[in-house]
Amino acid sequence: MTRRNTNSDRNENILYLTVWVVIALLPVVLELWELINNHGFTWKFVHRWWVGMIPLAIIFLVHNYLLIPKLMKRGKMKGYCLSLLVILSLYGGLQQVAVQQMRREFRERIMEQRQRFEMNDAPPMRPEPAPEMRPDRNPQIRPQGPGGPMPSRMFLFPLLFKIMLAALTLGINVAISLSFTYNREQAKREELLKNRLQEELKYLKQQISPHFLMNVLNNIHEMTEENIKEAQDMILELSYLMRYVLYESENAMTTLAAESRFISSYVALMKRRYVEGIVKVSLDIHNKASENITLPPLLFISFIENAFKHGVSYNNETHIDIKLNEENGRIMFICDNTIPQKKSVAKEGGVGLSNVRRRLDLLYGEDYSLDINQDEHTHSVKLIIPCR
Repeated sequence: MTRRNTNSDRNENILYLTVWVVIALLPVVLELWELINNHGFTWKFVHRWWVGMIPLAIIFLVHNYLLIPKLMKRGKMKGYCLSLLVILSLYGGLQQVAVQQMRREFRERIMEQRQRFEMNDAPPMRPEPAPEMRPDRNPQIRPQGPGGPMPSRMFLFPLLFKIMLAALTLGINVAISLSFTYNREQAKREELLKNRLQEELKYLKQQISPHFLMNVLNNIHEMTEENIKEAQDMILELSYLMRYVLYESENAMTTLAAESRFISSYVALMKRRYVEGIVKVSLDIHNKASENITLPPLLFISFIENAFKHGVSYNNETHIDIKLNEENGRIMFICDNTIPQKKSVAKEGGVGLSNVRRRLDLLYGEDYSLDINQDEHTHSVKLIIPCR
């Protein structure tokens, strides 16, 4: 989570740096265009542009790295708005000083032009030009004199424009900062949700292991009363199953081939308990390319346990049919078992089945299909999940 936030902060700073570099290079590009069109390259325009950027850059740095994190993001909106008003007022005052300086330069330039014009148009040997020869009669050269009103609109509009430009800069800064903050918060929420789901999945898998072990140990206990040698062999097979349960269940995913071998070993272990002629177990597993197909471990064992627990009768012939294969990017699991008389299998009953449903919801959302059907004689489970 920290690394993700660090990357987000770095990307935000890179974006700001890129924008400022583009703005700084804009006058250079414009002057190069003028140079291409044989109008010459003027560094004075570039220099004036860069000098004008300095106050905006300072405002941006103070706003982005002080006001936003210390005031706005902490909910101190009154302090933030007051600080913003102070910054814009200081910037406006600075620009007003610059405007006054421009006015003085403008007056001095006009005075120089007027004096130069009077000296060039004066008749020879006369100290003063005739009234009709004064430059005031020339409308093209007659700017407002130092004693007359100055063109205030020439300076008012640039001042308002610069203040609006500063406000726009701060507004864009707020928009970008809030956008990155939202993305970081969204990533944090997703990370927290992911961690919570992983913890819940881990808890559910931990519930599967003792449930599975309890059922198998009960079977072995019953077998010890009938056939000690068979019980010993079952214990060896159980050791393999438990290794799979203990180690593979720690992983988020396993291969279809490994899960198939686990199911085959479990079915072989369970078949040892029953007389072959009475309990008929059919196992149809296709292992083609299954080493490259992954799925969550121990996803089907609860259904198979349920079939052996509720679908076996020592008095009547019973069937358990298990199929597991992959087709068109989907894994299909089918488990059908007959229901002996005076036995019923609840569709939603059992800790194992409820855990499987919860795991499926957490892992696949709505991208899976689980159908559990039961009639008077048959209990059927059909589960379809996507390949990973």
